[in-house]
Amino acid sequence: MKNLPINLETFAFYEREKFHGKTVKNRCGRDFLFYALAFYFPEKFGQNKLTAYDLEHRGYLGISVPSYLAWILIQFSRAPEYLKKLGLQLIINDYKINSFFDFARAVLFSRIAYDKAMRNIEKIVDGNEVAGLDIAVSYGGLLNHVLFVYGYDAGNFYVFETTKAPIQYESINKEYKEVMRISRDEIKKRWTRFGRVWEVVKAD
Repeated sequence: MKNLPINLETFAFYEREKFHGKTVKNRCGRDFLFYALAFYFPEKFGQNKLTAYDLEHRGYLGISVPSYLAWILIQFSRAPEYLKKLGLQLIINDYKINSFFDFARAVLFSRIAYDKAMRNIEKIVDGNEVAGLDIAVSYGGLLNHVLFVYGYDAGNFYVFETTKAPIQYESINKEYKEVMRISRDEIKKRWTRFGRVWEVVKAD
């Protein structure tokens, strides 16, 4: 398996927060970006530091909205600028994201074929940078789920989770249940025209 150089013992794993006993929905993009920041800046992001909840509710990434309004995307309105301040670049389906307009356009209109998406993710991981796998959950791909990619092998990808989505994947480590294995067959089955590869890389 080829994987990112992450020490699982110290990485900032967490479980998605709950509200009135129910897991908060539609925060996978936020969680992916938090894991990306925890990878690049472990001294700043994690337990007893800035958390995913902080990124949202302190307005670092954008304007916090209820889960049913996630489709309007303004929760990411400040994300490109925030990442830029940290020396990082967000890329979605090969489109560099420099503004919220770029972000919305890439999320809504960019397209990438399954085979190219898989090659892109492998190349990103090989370069020790961060990739996100954005696959369909329901409604023909209108409802997607973004996963932080830890590594890959011939038949699978290995991802970090914060919640449990209706996807056929499995935890592979009893100590670190957030590390999940998802087969390439499952990814291909869930790849639609709305499939995306998110990248968080060091800015040029």
